[in-house]
Amino acid sequence: MENNKIDIIKKNSKFYKLDFGIDGLDNLDKTYSLIILAVLTGFSGIDITAKEEILKTTLRAIKKAKTKAKELNIQINPNPLIFASIGMNQISNLDNNKVLEKIEFLKNDEVNIIDIHFNEIDFLSNMKKLDLICTLFKDKIISVNLSRKKLSNIHMIDLLKRCFNYSKKNLVIEVEGLRLYENSFNDILQAVSTADIINKQFIESSPKYKKIPIIFGDCKNKDIEKLAFKCDVPFNGISFFYKNIKSFFKNNYSYSIEEINLLISEIRLNYLD
Repeated sequence: MENNKIDIIKKNSKFYKLDFGIDGLDNLDKTYSLIILAVLTGFSGIDITAKEEILKTTLRAIKKAKTKAKELNIQINPNPLIFASIGMNQISNLDNNKVLEKIEFLKNDEVNIIDIHFNEIDFLSNMKKLDLICTLFKDKIISVNLSRKKLSNIHMIDLLKRCFNYSKKNLVIEVEGLRLYENSFNDILQAVSTADIINKQFIESSPKYKKIPIIFGDCKNKDIEKLAFKCDVPFNGISFFYKNIKSFFKNNYSYSIEEINLLISEIRLNYLD
């Protein structure tokens, strides 16, 4: 049951997922290899764009990683949570039937979480599509991706209340920075500040919201974790953008057993430990 799945995120601040972005990778072979290595490394979740061919590639990669882990005698999380990201700007101009055609395949039992990205400030238009998505996936966890670049504080809180009415105990909040600064510290400061607002104005506003988990999204490294702890801002996990992890890999993704073990150790040291 998805109620049990969400407990994986709720239980502490050590939930780490690898995010392939709303647009995903054009090269499915590279996606396949990256997901295998991500699972071997120990990521708790994989976030993919909502495309059927990418979901199929992801499921094949996870299956391969389980086999590889046995060969290498590596302890892994054999069932990482699968997030499927939907950008509201990608469906806002489609009629309901077209939207259903585009996303209905995500009812697949292997997809645990529907990750909704609000890329527009057209709040009322977004709400109509949100109603459709939440109704279609009423048995799945709903993750709401938020940024103050896209929504005002009032709109964020109103949106979360509306999502809670659908998802109840199956709601996750993912917070991003503004991505407007060359200085990454300013960006993570914005993300932590947004999480602080959500905690104080939403999560702490009623006992029924208390256990909703927050994930920091689109992160380059664990600096955001240090700042959140320092500022006493509660959170449950971090989502790392795949391009930052990708820099550790060879161009041809070909490794000996010794190289795989060294790669796993290096990524765990930089991102997961």
